[in-house]
Amino acid sequence: MTNSKGLPNHLSSLHKIELFAGLSTDTLMELSTLMKEVSFQKNSTIITQGDNTRSLFIITSGRLKVFANNEEGDQTIFTFMKAGDFFGELSLLDDAPRSASVVAVEDSKGFSLSHQNFCTFLSNHAEVCQPLFKALTTRIRQMDETICNLTSRDIYGRLVQILYKEAEPQADGTLITQRFTHQDLAEMIGSSREMVSRILTDLKKGGYISIDKKRILLEKKLPDHQ
Repeated sequence: MTNSKGLPNHLSSLHKIELFAGLSTDTLMELSTLMKEVSFQKNSTIITQGDNTRSLFIITSGRLKVFANNEEGDQTIFTFMKAGDFFGELSLLDDAPRSASVVAVEDSKGFSLSHQNFCTFLSNHAEVCQPLFKALTTRIRQMDETICNLTSRDIYGRLVQILYKEAEPQADGTLITQRFTHQDLAEMIGSSREMVSRILTDLKKGGYISIDKKRILLEKKLPDHQ
C-alpha cells in the first residue's frame, strides 16, 4: 500500500526527514532501494564510540540514547532520539571513527544507508547536497548551544533548559517530556544524580512539575533561579 505521497507506507517517514527535504517522490523511491530495513532490541548497541563503521541511520519507531565516554569512563548523554530523527550522517562524508555510541532504550526500527550506497545515489542526485549541508549546519548550531549552556549556566539553569528543550506540547496545552531517569538528566547536564533529584524534588514541592512514570509534566513556568 502507498500513502498520499506515493511512497509505500513503511517509507512514508522519509518525507519528514530534514536530510531529504524537497526531494521528489520518485527520487525518494530510488533512494529507498539503496536502504536496508533494520530493527534493534531494547538495550542493544547500534554504534560504539571509536568504531569505523560508515552508515546513516533513520529512526521510524522507538527511542535511542546517544552518548560518549571520556578517558576516565564518565558518560555524557548528548541526546535521546525518536521516530523522525537520524544519526551517523557525518560518516557519509568522512572516514573518521564514530564520535559517540548509540543504544536502543526501547525496541526500535528504521533504515540504514551505507556510505557506498550514498555515494552511488549522490553521483546521480547532487541536489541532495543542499539539505544535507543544512542538516549538518543545524547539528553544529545545536552543539554550539549545548556547549554554551554547559559553560554559562549553573546546574539549575542547565536542568531547566533541558526540561524545556525535551518537553513536547500535548493536546491540552501542557508540556511533558519523554521518560528520563534522574541519572539520564544528570549525564545530560554534567551534574550528579543527587543534585538533579534535589532540584526536581524542590520543583515538585513548589507545584512547578509533576512526574508520572518518569515523564516530567511542566505544570507552570519554571523559576529563572532556584
